[in-house]
Amino acid sequence: MKTKDLRVLFVVDAMKGRNGVGAYFQDLVAHLDGVVDRAELVSPSLEDPHPCQGLSMPIPGDPTQRLFLPKMRELTALVWEMKPHVIVIPGPGIFSLGAFWVARKLGIPVCVTFQTDYDSLVRLYWGPRLARLAGGLLNWVNRTLFQGSSAVATICESLIADARAAGARHPQLVGTPLGPEFVERPPLPLAEELDSVLYVGRLAAEKNIERFLALAAQRPDCQFTVAGDGPLREKVEEQARRLPNLTFLGWCSRAQVVEQLDAAQVLVLPSVVEAFGTVALEAMARQRLVITTPACGINQWPELARGLAIMEEGESLGDTLARLQAQSPAQRRERAEQARHAALTMNQRAMDTWLQVLGHCARQAPLLPKRWPSPTLALLRRLSTARPEL
Repeated sequence: MKTKDLRVLFVVDAMKGRNGVGAYFQDLVAHLDGVVDRAELVSPSLEDPHPCQGLSMPIPGDPTQRLFLPKMRELTALVWEMKPHVIVIPGPGIFSLGAFWVARKLGIPVCVTFQTDYDSLVRLYWGPRLARLAGGLLNWVNRTLFQGSSAVATICESLIADARAAGARHPQLVGTPLGPEFVERPPLPLAEELDSVLYVGRLAAEKNIERFLALAAQRPDCQFTVAGDGPLREKVEEQARRLPNLTFLGWCSRAQVVEQLDAAQVLVLPSVVEAFGTVALEAMARQRLVITTPACGINQWPELARGLAIMEEGESLGDTLARLQAQSPAQRRERAEQARHAALTMNQRAMDTWLQVLGHCARQAPLLPKRWPSPTLALLRRLSTARPEL
């Protein structure tokens, strides 16, 4: 099948633009538009609700996130109308499971992505006993999805081994695409002085925002900015009231994130759990310096790691910042320019790899078992083919 003939449906539980997974697929679909015949994204949104999203409830412990239920009739009708060659789902989730069920009913190849370290997250938030229970359940769901899928894709080397352990037969390593707003707009030159530090992301335990706040308290000579929302919002707001060099912006749109990256000299990603770190790639594309912890999956891409300032063993966040400040402006500019080049290369590589994975997945359709449609699907088929009498 030719690339231009592909029809691909992405069904994602993550809210559009509210976290890394949501942004990932939003950017991927934007790049596929005009390259394939049709690319559709089903993803819940607070600002622009999708017709397939139904009732929702706040996620316990994080009122900034909501768990949405899909409208299965609308989702099924969309699949029947679109007739996608591939349905892509990002691991466990109610939307993902609904799309997986429809795909299995209609014999449509499924590509499952594995881009979250679930085991580390449940260990971070829950006690050992609950973590084992939740981790076991997630692994069982992942194994079911992997066994019923035609392709599995992941975003860093460490998750390849995790995917195999969870039952994926031949997981494919794909890169991370960038939103057009981070690529197409020419970057501003890096300032001579490194005195503006930025954090962008969810305000949650795995992001280790406390480390960033502590750095702001230690360095009154620098201006620190936090853009994001999450369960630790009150802690950030409290520190912003106490520290004159700390500004809290709350949640920002993608356009606002570009503006904040352009206004800063360095982005800090202080995470203790981070499968990749898309915002670091976005900062690199804006020709900005980036500090990451060893936990960030983006470090595992050698061509990207050369443009990052990765915290070394025994080094504090303040030490890493001081290490960058000790470099000459010319050295920092060179690193930032290399970072942008590496990010743009990753963006193109991600798109090429994704097209290969989608094409391979679509070609698996004849190998899938033929299934009888349910009464609901049969009714939709009759309705879609009915013709008014003349």
